[in-house]
Amino acid sequence: MSAELVEFEKKSLIQTGGGNGSDGYSLEQRVSRLERILERLEPRITEILLVGAKQSDVHKVQVDLAEVKGRMSALEAKIGALPTTFTLLAIVFTTWALGSGILIFALNVLRR
Repeated sequence: MSAELVEFEKKSLIQTGGGNGSDGYSLEQRVSRLERILERLEPRITEILLVGAKQSDVHKVQVDLAEVKGRMSALEAKIGALPTTFTLLAIVFTTWALGSGILIFALNVLRR
């Protein structure tokens, strides 16, 4: 297989800023056109930057919320491990019953 070489005309693809371009505009006209375009785009760019900042703030809030949720789940686990009121009352009444039983037994043994 052989490839053919095709030569193109050597034209400069880079135009200088001197106003000699094919569109016929001078440098001042092109600069003023760019300034008008930038004046139109500046509010949009500012809006995009503000929206980006808001999204960043939303992301920070989401991270903080996730952290709070993690702390809440840890707190719920600790609270779940604590004895309930019913458990505490059962322990108190059992202790009183055992104490009363031991006292009654001791009094009966001492009477004999």
